[in-house]
Amino acid sequence: MSLERLQRLRALMTQRGVDAVAVVPSANLFYLTGLQMHLSERVTLALFTRDAAHLIVPALEVPRVETRTRVPLTLHGWSDAEWVQAGWASLKKALSLDGCSIAADYYSVRALELTQLQNFARDAQISDASELLGALRMTKDAAEMDAMRRAVRVLETSMDALLHEVRVGKTERELAARWQWLMFEHGADGIPEAPIVASGPNSAQPHTTSTARALAEGDLLILDGWCTVDGYFGDITRTFAIGAVSDELKHIYDLTLRANQAGRAAAKPGAQGQDVDRAARKIISDAGYGEFFMHRTGHGLGLEIHEAPNIVEGNTLTLTPGMTFTVEPGIYLPGKGGVRIEDDVVVTQDGAECLMTYPRELRVI
Repeated sequence: MSLERLQRLRALMTQRGVDAVAVVPSANLFYLTGLQMHLSERVTLALFTRDAAHLIVPALEVPRVETRTRVPLTLHGWSDAEWVQAGWASLKKALSLDGCSIAADYYSVRALELTQLQNFARDAQISDASELLGALRMTKDAAEMDAMRRAVRVLETSMDALLHEVRVGKTERELAARWQWLMFEHGADGIPEAPIVASGPNSAQPHTTSTARALAEGDLLILDGWCTVDGYFGDITRTFAIGAVSDELKHIYDLTLRANQAGRAAAKPGAQGQDVDRAARKIISDAGYGEFFMHRTGHGLGLEIHEAPNIVEGNTLTLTPGMTFTVEPGIYLPGKGGVRIEDDVVVTQDGAECLMTYPRELRVI
């Protein structure tokens, strides 16, 4: 599978006049090679040319790389005693990129690696590879979709288990920690950050972190969680009522639900990313709450929790089968409470499939 991905990468490089692509440990390195590594003070950098793949790598990582890479890699190892200059010296014997066009993954390549690359490739034109790599990863294959579906099932079953423990007096932090544990119990292999558990006025902050606030009667409660299975993300948000909530909060819930439905209905091949955003946003704006929906309607989903395509005004990218993204409109009333309803969808040949089955109607706890 990774060999086919390298072939597609090289085809894009040829189309765009790129001689090499530079990638550090990241989702992109995993996508292209199958190697799961992390950034550290020990420089690791892959260079993909149109006919080869090279990896500068600490010597202590070489045995793992040799057994886990899914593609042929020429390794340029370096020891702690030599430090990374030995890796660059080894690479220079095999490859020259002086004066070439190099695309580097700006979202993950640090100044540390970039300056070393600039010193190695004299007079090279270095540009951002983010759009190229995003285009490569946007369309998911069957194996990727299977992993994402399993991640979604983990989120749904763990959320349902958590709801049996939600009650007045529980704190947001208690519930966030418990949900993480339940995700692992139900099959998650990764949870890079704690989920969002936001209650009462805190639920009016779209990207809040969980606090010591205790749940109270009349609160809206947002549960927003994500996890990976085989490296691929699922992402879910549901909003619940703790006892009886005000008519205004019920009203914004109903509007958000309609916006979610409209956004999912607008997702289909041939539509643009902004069409989905417009469909969801229109419901909320027409009802007079446009200023309280202050984020994009959705984001791409896959090896990263946020990737291409963005579902936002101005994105004229045409949706095609296999693209995966979230639809998550929200309304947030400062000091009162907020609502967000998030689903993961994949574009199909004749529409879109929602990966979530969890109910969206307001549930009172």
